[in-house]
Amino acid sequence: MELIYTPATLDDLDIVNEYEQISYHPDEAASREQLERRIGYASVSGPELFTVARDKETNKVVGFLCSTLTNADLVTDESMSVHEPQGKTICLHSVCVSPDYRKQGIATKLMRHWIEQLKKVNEEQHKYKRIAIMSRPNLLGLYESVGFKNVGVSEVVHGPEPWIDCVLDL
Repeated sequence: MELIYTPATLDDLDIVNEYEQISYHPDEAASREQLERRIGYASVSGPELFTVARDKETNKVVGFLCSTLTNADLVTDESMSVHEPQGKTICLHSVCVSPDYRKQGIATKLMRHWIEQLKKVNEEQHKYKRIAIMSRPNLLGLYESVGFKNVGVSEVVHGPEPWIDCVLDL
């Protein structure tokens, strides 16, 4: 499947919210309102902060990732609900793929494309220092395969399982 990548818009909110709710434990999933705010933050701070992957043939959204900015070095409780427009750390909050399209490498392709896009933006504007994410242990391989480094167990407690802090310096 060939993918195209576009900034998220409010027209994508319903499907993005559906994928978020399907993909995360109810204690962990971002609310529809949070996702709507994150689309808004991206429209102001940089469209690269909320990206959707579409099937080129059908234009259907098959996955997305969303992030916010923080002045902290890692994802914090605060950074999950507050966007700091001048922040230099990108907090990657969600990487979701439609259940119908999983196990096809879409998350990996989406993240690789996104990281390359961020590096290009950085070459021109020097906006960001790093990307930070909190990962479940079972997803570390995915994040490490696209360049993230495991920096240890997160201090953040969110949902039923521990999180692992990972960073990718830009």
